[in-house]
Amino acid sequence: MAGDDGGGGATRSVDRAMRVLKAVVEAPEAATLSEIAREVELSPSTTLRLLGTLAHHDFIRRDDSGRYHAGIGMKQLAASALRDDPVYDLSGHFLDELVSATGETASLGVPMGSDEVLYLRQIPSTREVQSIVWTGRVIPRRGTALGRALDAQVAPHGYVVSHRPDSDVVAAAVPVFGPTGSIVGALSINAPAYRTGRDDVERFGRELVKQGEALSRALGAP
Repeated sequence: MAGDDGGGGATRSVDRAMRVLKAVVEAPEAATLSEIAREVELSPSTTLRLLGTLAHHDFIRRDDSGRYHAGIGMKQLAASALRDDPVYDLSGHFLDELVSATGETASLGVPMGSDEVLYLRQIPSTREVQSIVWTGRVIPRRGTALGRALDAQVAPHGYVVSHRPDSDVVAAAVPVFGPTGSIVGALSINAPAYRTGRDDVERFGRELVKQGEALSRALGAP
């Protein structure tokens, strides 16, 4: 058929659209056209065309300031994908309990392959200054509290703490176990370093162990 490239052009367009969509969804805050184009290494004109297609299908939306956010279509897809996930479904109560007990941001992370962690669910801090919302973002396992908890690198007290010198956030995490006894996720608390002392970290750890064990039991862990 004339002009048929075997699907190569279509595949390339889909790949570019997926890269643009990921750049919008995974950005720590709403991004501009130029920021997205730079992230995906495409020209602004190509990026704008792809953004227009994604917006037409409600996967993204553009606000009045020209920044792009995840759209209702993306949220509907995410909700459908998570509908039958027991870890996601059951975690809400235990994340709420963590925030209620500590006042800080509580998160659920799940493994993405062997090297990364997906922030699957997050309940923000009740305090004015809080960690940014990371729901939907993927981070490396290496050197992170969630990653070390997923790798079972916990101390005898049952939790792991991460506070790098170059970070203004303190994080503590515990593993969550599924019905076979394997680690299926991790709970964490993130708090600004300036207001987090040793006593706070120990309190976070105790609450994490308590809620992590409770969530594991709810999932049927032995």
